[in-house]
Amino acid sequence: MFESSVIVAVLIAAGQFAKMYVDSKYVPLVTMALGIIAGAFYMPSDTLSAGIFNGIIVGLSANGLFDMTKILHEKAE
Repeated sequence: MFESSVIVAVLIAAGQFAKMYVDSKYVPLVTMALGIIAGAFYMPSDTLSAGIFNGIIVGLSANGLFDMTKILHEKAE
């Protein structure tokens, strides 16, 4: 239904939103859990296990992009 890149962008935004409610060290766990949920329910796949695996990949991608922006922001300062 949705492209993986759109889901990654939504997960990054959800991680930024989650910072208001949880400690920032738990944001990767939040994005990973949301990635698994998105993979299981929103991303088309043949089986549930394949959807969960796709969700893990999307969650890890969102965490990697989030960490990369933190590194780039620190170097700019």
